[in-house]
Amino acid sequence: MKRNSNDPSVENDISIYNVPAVDRAARIMLMLGSRTREMTLAEIASITGYHKSSVHKILVTLSHFGFLNRNETTKAYTLGLALVQCGQAALNNLHINRSTKAFLKDLAEYSGETANLAVLSGTKMVIVESVEPSVELRVSPPIGTMDSVINKSNGKAVLAWLPESLVNTIIQREGLPAGTKNSIPSLTLYRNELAIVREQGYATDTEEFQEGISAVSAPLFDSEERVMGALSIVGPAFRMTKEKMQLYGKRCAKAAAQLSPMNR
Repeated sequence: MKRNSNDPSVENDISIYNVPAVDRAARIMLMLGSRTREMTLAEIASITGYHKSSVHKILVTLSHFGFLNRNETTKAYTLGLALVQCGQAALNNLHINRSTKAFLKDLAEYSGETANLAVLSGTKMVIVESVEPSVELRVSPPIGTMDSVINKSNGKAVLAWLPESLVNTIIQREGLPAGTKNSIPSLTLYRNELAIVREQGYATDTEEFQEGISAVSAPLFDSEERVMGALSIVGPAFRMTKEKMQLYGKRCAKAAAQLSPMNR
């Protein structure tokens, strides 16, 4: 049986097939991707705990293939342009409707808030497309933002339609983060929340992930009726009233249904 690449159980193979140098290279690139500035060899070695000579070899190799860029003046590293090509290829492989941008623009104009598309990757949700409103005060997580599938409304929208055994595995691995006073405190309550999501067709996040930010999300399905991601509207909590979130949730659900390849 073919295993879903989004199944976190696939990650269990790492204990058997792990290649240390590749593992370290991947962790270094992910770390650089989470930073907003370039980093020196010494900084990378210090943060990762890897030996400088090992880090140096990895950095030189990745730079040779364009996965990293080395600033010859500061001797520091950032992610390279080769990743742009890889990232675009990855997005193309998602087979997402080419009209996604138009749907997101419609959601942003309708709500006056940021609309984005996030896809499931392992136990993470990754934002791959976004449209921002014209208002000055807005919530705008950049494309490429990666968070645990547990944390936000887009993750709830996906988890609600995953097999129960897979949900159990993900929750066991990720845990329930206590990001704010509104975060769901127990597994029982979280499962009840997923049941509500399935019933109403969209998920909500009322300052659960971060204070001052609320969002609604609806699931996207692939041609084989497997959940693959979520459409979201996200904005400042003071503008995202309960009434608006209900309207936005239904609007997201309608757009997601039209976008899902299974409906084309």
